[in-house]
Order: sequence, then structure tokens, then C-alpha cells
Amino acid sequence: MFAIFCWMISYLSFAYAEEQASEYRLKVAFLYNFAAYTTWPNPPDNGLTLCIYGENPFGQYVQHLQEKKINEHGILIKHTKSMTDLPDCHMVFITQSIISDIEDVIKQLQGMPILTIADSPGVGRQGVILNMTVKDRKVIFEANIAMARRNGLNLSSQLLRFASEVYQ
Repeated sequence: MFAIFCWMISYLSFAYAEEQASEYRLKVAFLYNFAAYTTWPNPPDNGLTLCIYGENPFGQYVQHLQEKKINEHGILIKHTKSMTDLPDCHMVFITQSIISDIEDVIKQLQGMPILTIADSPGVGRQGVILNMTVKDRKVIFEANIAMARRNGLNLSSQLLRFASEVYQ
């Protein structure tokens, strides 16, 4: 699994016509690895719930996560446009369509063992735990370990060594 993660970090080729589709297919793989390299204080009994908050940018690619397991736990995908659903999630991907609510989302989830993830510039500094961006046609991510700790989450050092920026 670690070798696959290393390969994803070095992935450089996006076809122009399929750039966004390829980008989000790769970001789904990042979501899987983010979960695999995160430790929750109380592991889930029924599976790890990934909530996509806002419009789904992943298309059908996100369904591939339901076929995967992390530490013997399946991954459940939930799409929501309601902030009240978020406390029931283990991971929340905050989409660009809803990013204007970022401060409210962070405030609502602060202190809860929920891994927040986004792909919008600057939101890592605002409190999103893992934030993906594309730089030089390569998906990179920043990590806010101070917020992860406040939420009771532990991000593996194997994950953090690939972060482009780490906020402590």
C-alpha cells in the first residue's frame, strides 16, 4: 500500500481533455490513503463513513472506495448537502461547491474525531486537516496536524512526510 501511495505522489501525466476526471480519480486514491494512514480514537464498528459534503466532484470513481477495506473495515459513501449530517461521518470531504461554509463546518466539527478533507486553496490554514491541490499537474496535499490532534486523530508520519506543507 505504501508503494502505491509513493506512486500516486509522483503521478504527473494528465491528458488535457480528461484532466479534471483524471484529477478526481487520483484524488479518490488519496482519500483511501488518507484514511489508511489515520488513526481514530475509537475505530468504527460498522465501517468507515466518508461523507461528501456538497456536489460530488468524483463522479463514479468514488464508488471504487466501497470495494476497499481499511483495517478490516469497509468504507461507506454518503452524499449530503446538510451540515447536520456531518457529525455522523468519520471523514468529510468538503467540496468546492460548498467551500463558502468552511468556517461553519470547521466550527461544528471541532473536537470531534472527524477527518476533514478539501481541495480548495488556503483551507488547510483555516483548519481543514488535509487539503489537496494540483501543482505542476501533480496532486499534492497539506496537513494541519494541530487540528487533527484537537479532533483526537493521529496522522501517520508515513503520510506526513509526503505533505507539501504541515501546519502545527
